[in-house]
Amino acid sequence: STNCPEMENMMRHFKNILVVADADNGETRSLLYTALDLAERNSGVLTIFSVVEDVPDRRRYFVRNGRRQDLVATMIRTRMAELKELMPATTVPVHYEVVAGTAYLEIIERVNTKAHDLVLTVPMPPLRRIGLGASSTTMHLLRKCPVPVWVHSPLSQTNDAIVVALGPLEPTSHDLNLKLLELGSSLAKAKGSELHVVHGWRLEGETMMKSPRLGYSADEIEAMGSAVRTEAQREIDLLIGAVELADDAKVWLKKGHAADVVTDAIE
Repeated sequence: STNCPEMENMMRHFKNILVVADADNGETRSLLYTALDLAERNSGVLTIFSVVEDVPDRRRYFVRNGRRQDLVATMIRTRMAELKELMPATTVPVHYEVVAGTAYLEIIERVNTKAHDLVLTVPMPPLRRIGLGASSTTMHLLRKCPVPVWVHSPLSQTNDAIVVALGPLEPTSHDLNLKLLELGSSLAKAKGSELHVVHGWRLEGETMMKSPRLGYSADEIEAMGSAVRTEAQREIDLLIGAVELADDAKVWLKKGHAADVVTDAIE
């Protein structure tokens, strides 16, 4: 909870919150408490959503104690029971759904079909080290989810940096990137934290361009890369100009894949 009016106003927009949770891995309970606090303040609704691994039909069914068993159905029932046991008593409306499939695809499909306005999650899969670089599901969500994704870490301290990872700098992503900046700026001010704005740019096809078969010179490739970076900087300047950022906010515009750039910025 925060006493910052600006932050309270930003957070009130989130009423239909999707909480992506695995079985208890040491972080899920903290995630649920954070989600409940947000939903209580917003008079919101929570959907606790989890994705188990799908199993090919040839291995999905088996016989146990003389009865045919469905492994996927068993995993779904087990995960559902685990999540319900972890959820503290609350008056907040809470729905549960567990499905089988590819995690980030199922999450984005749920956001699109049920009009969720915020995804709250922890780094997935759980990391062997601090950071997002090895967390493929989380990085897919940060790049492709059409609503803000709040990656919660119970390891974070009050004064830890707030990192805003901007998505593609395209006209179709402008509103989402602006919302992310506004939310991150408000959260940083409320917590007294440093704000880091991060974007990774790349010259698509650069590796192929270096092939002798294509005939591009090093100077041509460098010029094209410079143009991509200049365009990215211009778009970021426009976004930042629309949001009142703290003076100590840091902007990371780095060449590289998004996962690597975000990881470098927060470690």
